[in-house]
Amino acid sequence: MDRYLVSNVPHIFDLQRTKAQTVETSIDEAIQRMQIAASDSYDNVSVFSIYWNSDDTGGAEDSSLFIQTLSKLQNVQTFQRSLSDDDELFTLGPEIRAASQPRSRKLFILHYAGHAIAGSTPDTLIITPKIGQELGKGPEMNMSVIKDELKNMSSRSLGLDVLLVMDSCYVAITGRGRKAKGARVELMAATATARKGISNSRRTFTQHWCEAFTKLLEIRKPFTCDDIINDITPGPELEQFPFTFVLREGWDLPITFRLHPGPTESTLPAAVTSRTVITAFHVEENLNSRPLEQLIDYLNKASSVITVLAVLPTESSTLLLLHVPVILEELLVLPRVALILTGQQI
Repeated sequence: MDRYLVSNVPHIFDLQRTKAQTVETSIDEAIQRMQIAASDSYDNVSVFSIYWNSDDTGGAEDSSLFIQTLSKLQNVQTFQRSLSDDDELFTLGPEIRAASQPRSRKLFILHYAGHAIAGSTPDTLIITPKIGQELGKGPEMNMSVIKDELKNMSSRSLGLDVLLVMDSCYVAITGRGRKAKGARVELMAATATARKGISNSRRTFTQHWCEAFTKLLEIRKPFTCDDIINDITPGPELEQFPFTFVLREGWDLPITFRLHPGPTESTLPAAVTSRTVITAFHVEENLNSRPLEQLIDYLNKASSVITVLAVLPTESSTLLLLHVPVILEELLVLPRVALILTGQQI
């Protein structure tokens, strides 16, 4: 049989004590948020596409194409924003935040077509209107700051997922940083040395993306960004895209597109419940107290994804050990400790 040794038990006793009713409320809220966020059907889709006015790669045309393509979805709002050379992050940021405000289950898509350069740090992507522009030598905007703000919003909001579709060079460096909690956040792009010039006959990544998206949408079955990549057929005109990728910066669940919103599933997908952790709470009530009994009763009935492993009395409080999905544990806001287990054969 297996014996499991808890390697960080001493830290449990350092936990701030929490009332049983507070634990129940927090877990109930986390379960509701997990169930909403686990749904891959959106009540509302918001699309925000940006490009520079002075761009010389056809950014305006690609932006319009992207907006036109995504408009085929149901319950979609579209926003197209041209950037002047005088625009700065503080003027664009509030517009993006307003467009991405969640209303029930929402997908926010941010698209950019144009030039980009590496910033002053390894994880910074700067968008610029001119190819070959040096950092700090002309109009520029920090796209990494925008992406991080969207990730923070998705972590704080209920039911907001985010997709960034980037059609520029150097885009791989913007896919770095902390993961969002309680949401799906994806970055989709293709590595490229540079976007085509306006007179270049090669098609852009945006054009290939929109063609694949339209084709998959017409099949009338749910599809993901991975399906879009698989549908972009390699060929001579794709030589400027050595690598096309989808980077998940939140939950390891794909963003799913549907022609029509589907019903919310009553059961959670296996990807949500398969990875688990043991979480400990330090409850201030004694073992035989009525509030603690009510909490245990709630946990036994609340959800099939929670298992009460142990209720351990101390001199004046109780330690509560629960077996929960990792995703649920991320959504809890109470003082707690996730136990590290080491399996040993005996």
